[in-house]
Amino acid sequence: MSTGRQKLGEWGEDQACLFLARQGFRVIDRNFQTTQGEIDIVAVKGGDYYFVEVKTRAAGELATDLAVTTSKKYKLGKTIKRYCFERNVTEGSFILVSLMVIFDRNKHTVDFRLAVIF
Repeated sequence: MSTGRQKLGEWGEDQACLFLARQGFRVIDRNFQTTQGEIDIVAVKGGDYYFVEVKTRAAGELATDLAVTTSKKYKLGKTIKRYCFERNVTEGSFILVSLMVIFDRNKHTVDFRLAVIF
């Protein structure tokens, strides 16, 4: 059974996919899991692979790029290597990005902030 937090995370990932599509990305995978961690979204644009860590926050909450800690970056790096190995991805650049999905219940708006991590 999904908790409210899980449902919010799933909603945020759905919104992120729609945003990425509007920006010209093609989403090719979601929720790739290993024992090291999970990649929320894998998207391709211009032959480059983007590994997207989605963070969904209410407006006014800690909606910063600092939501992806050093430890999380390390785990994501290992997970990306595993993804590339399992999917035989050998060409293109591999880019880890954070995508903040920031919603405001009062204004009924959703904003996005995409930032390259490495």
